[in-house]
Amino acid sequence: MTQPIEKVYVISHTHWDREWYQDFQGYRIRLVYLLDELIEKMEQDPAYRHFMMDGQTIVLDDYLEIRPENRERLVKLIQDGRISIGPWYVMPDEFLVSGESLIRNLLIGYRRSRAFGAQPVKSGYITDIFGHNSQFPQILHGFGIDHAVLFRGFYGDADAAEIWWEGADGTRILGLKLDEDRSYGDFYFFIRWPFADREFQYDREELIERAKGMLDYKSKRATTSIIAGFDGVDHIEIEPRLPWILKTLNEADIGAKFVHCSLEEYVKDLREKIGDLPKFKGEQRSPGYNGVNNWVLANVLSSRIHLKMNNQACEVLLEKWAEPWGVFTSLQGRAYPKTFLAKAWEYLIQNHPHDSICGCSIDQVHRDMMYRFDQSRLMAEGMVREQLLYLSNHHGLSDQDGDQVITVFNASQTDIDGVIEVEFAMPAMSDAASTMYHLGGTSFRLYDHGRNEIPYQLLELRKNSTRMWRPYRDIPYSDTVDRCRIAFHARVPSYGYAAYVTKNTPLAAPGPGEYQAPNLTAPVRFLGSMAVNAHTWENGRIRVAVHPNGTIDVTDMETWRCYAGLLLLEDEADIGEGWNHVSPVTNEVFTSYGSNAKISVVYDGPLQTRIRIRTSISIPHAIHPQETRRSNEFVTIEVTTILELRKNDPILRCRTLVNNRARDHRLRLLFPSGLQTEYFHTSTPFDYVQRSIEQHDYSGYMEKARGTVPHNGIISIDDGSCGLAVYSKGLYEAAVRRDGSRTIALTLFRSTGKEVLSDGGDGGQLLTELEFHYAISPYAVNEMHTSRLWHEHQQFVAGIRSVDRKFGKVVYESLQRRAADLSLSHSFLQVSPAELLISAIKVSEDRNDSYVIRLFNISAEYVEGSIKFDRKVVSAHYVNLDEELQSQAPFTDDVISIVAKAKQIISIRIRL
Repeated sequence: MTQPIEKVYVISHTHWDREWYQDFQGYRIRLVYLLDELIEKMEQDPAYRHFMMDGQTIVLDDYLEIRPENRERLVKLIQDGRISIGPWYVMPDEFLVSGESLIRNLLIGYRRSRAFGAQPVKSGYITDIFGHNSQFPQILHGFGIDHAVLFRGFYGDADAAEIWWEGADGTRILGLKLDEDRSYGDFYFFIRWPFADREFQYDREELIERAKGMLDYKSKRATTSIIAGFDGVDHIEIEPRLPWILKTLNEADIGAKFVHCSLEEYVKDLREKIGDLPKFKGEQRSPGYNGVNNWVLANVLSSRIHLKMNNQACEVLLEKWAEPWGVFTSLQGRAYPKTFLAKAWEYLIQNHPHDSICGCSIDQVHRDMMYRFDQSRLMAEGMVREQLLYLSNHHGLSDQDGDQVITVFNASQTDIDGVIEVEFAMPAMSDAASTMYHLGGTSFRLYDHGRNEIPYQLLELRKNSTRMWRPYRDIPYSDTVDRCRIAFHARVPSYGYAAYVTKNTPLAAPGPGEYQAPNLTAPVRFLGSMAVNAHTWENGRIRVAVHPNGTIDVTDMETWRCYAGLLLLEDEADIGEGWNHVSPVTNEVFTSYGSNAKISVVYDGPLQTRIRIRTSISIPHAIHPQETRRSNEFVTIEVTTILELRKNDPILRCRTLVNNRARDHRLRLLFPSGLQTEYFHTSTPFDYVQRSIEQHDYSGYMEKARGTVPHNGIISIDDGSCGLAVYSKGLYEAAVRRDGSRTIALTLFRSTGKEVLSDGGDGGQLLTELEFHYAISPYAVNEMHTSRLWHEHQQFVAGIRSVDRKFGKVVYESLQRRAADLSLSHSFLQVSPAELLISAIKVSEDRNDSYVIRLFNISAEYVEGSIKFDRKVVSAHYVNLDEELQSQAPFTDDVISIVAKAKQIISIRIRL
């Protein structure tokens, strides 16, 4: 296509990576100087009409911390429409953060913008992200945004400048597709950059010729007679002479008028002119066909994996625990910790820009990120601890002395009806500890809230631990305790809790002349085993056999399908960097197939069995200096995997520890499914994406197709009858191979050592001990299996939490108290059907008397459902993602009725 260009909308901006090849403070110094100059220029020259702050608001906070005296000057330019801000807080990656994190990012950005007295830029401005997820159009639409400025993830060879992009749920937005070469810096590179080595002393005739070249280049991609020219690039300062440049080009009469304007002005004019456009559906992650600037850089999914695992842990902590339980306790009289949690979210989201969370920056950047993760985690953990103590302190067992009270909390929307493990404290050197030590039994019995005795299994006893607590208005106290860990079958309702009590069982009084050993109580013993033979165990749902090399066979006792040879380790060379896995010419691959594993049973009982597998794999120490093959010097990598079976549980929980002593390599776990199929699925933000095992032929593309795909915790494959799912915490890179076994390859980590523009740091090699959590779940294919996998994964990542009472003492760590009248088992919230998944339970952003519940329909079908509360509903309204009122939601008493289209995200604001 070639389209005559009549008008060029010049949009001045700077693409601001807050941290990357320079640390945050180094970049901030440059930012301060940039904005100093911009403010001065705009105040003195009305012809310099407009500047866009890269779609982010955090840069304003960064500037004003250093230049608070310039606040009024900056605010005036923003309110006058000269500087546009938002919609984001930071420009995030789309696959390495949760869907809820993307929404919170925009919520912060919108409210920051309004705090400056301006509306945010209503644009999905996300110009340098490594591909786009399938639900992004719906997320943007929920904030009143009808278009996105896009770059990577598309074909990349004279693509149309305007497209229609339809999300997983059918939401359609206008895509402004930047070109594959100069992208968000096209005007800069065509017009300004050629004069950089001449200190930007412009030659008028050359300037005009270069503008003609730009028009010719852009006309081949334009679908209308107008185009945008982006006057800016990475961390670039303004061009004060821009008004003169535009005046010069307009006086030259080269066929197009150049106008300095905002992105919004351009889009408004564009919408009146667009006609039939190319259409794209769902996720966009195509490798770049042409050039190198538009590569999708797929292996950021696995670089510096510790960042990803910390991020996911913080997201779960906030989304599943701190916010929902803040709501539940606020309904019981405790103040909702709104500002604490807002600050925890800010710290977390500050780590979400693509050069940060993707792990492709200098070491200082990633050290700074760990500080932010810590701050987010510590604040959220503090709130959760207080919330769970508050509920535990006020239920009906609160005033009983002498008994050990354990309150178990369930942060998922599925009832727990299975084996859990909890830890609680006992007085050191007590009769109980002596009984465990001397008689091989325990000294207490366990009862549920209905006073029914429950069998349990003793897992571990740790003696002489120090415990500290601080009552309100009092100094800290400490004592020495023995910590006991047990497993038992628990029933805990969704988004609720259940209380359990332990009672000592003293020995009968000795008869005349009989001897009774001191400090011993009657032993309680619940016996049993899951062992089938010396290397096989079964729990009633799955059977696990361990092979001498450390691989395992898992048999689904529902379908009797056996998945053989799982957990094989595979290691290959990696001479890439944070962005790309690159194999040398000779890429020798090692596996643990011939290893001799050391296999031990940590414990085996009627309720839980734990098996430890120690494997050594000898691999090259590093890459050869020529980078054409791996070195001849070998090191031994110790890998320990712990398997955990729980009675009648369909999930095999796994934990792998790797002591990484090698450089320049990628370590993966292999799960041969043996299922003959052409498709598999992975979870991504708000979606469950079907993927083809047969890859498109990308052999002619400039960017090599890496064969890996993103997921945020679920990978599943089935043949229409049986299926195998792998769940994980904080692992995001996977592949399914088109081999005879349809093998799932889960990347644990990559060790890389050469970042572009690096500071010479060694942090990317991850020469440390790493720990990975994942699970294996075989399943039968039926109409409910998709929601089953999501609920299993939700419970796996959220886990349970428990609070044990300090030997009958009620301990308040804040002044907030109420009557101890809460029931011993309680559910605050229930959702049906299973296809509706909760994403958030929180206080409204703008109204402290209301709550917001967000759900999404994981199915591809229309769903009718309900939310049931533990109290009457006063009001219920559908709101958009910006929490603006849309319509009333039907409700009766304590139930809200819901209808959801396929893959739809729904937010409801309620008062209870």
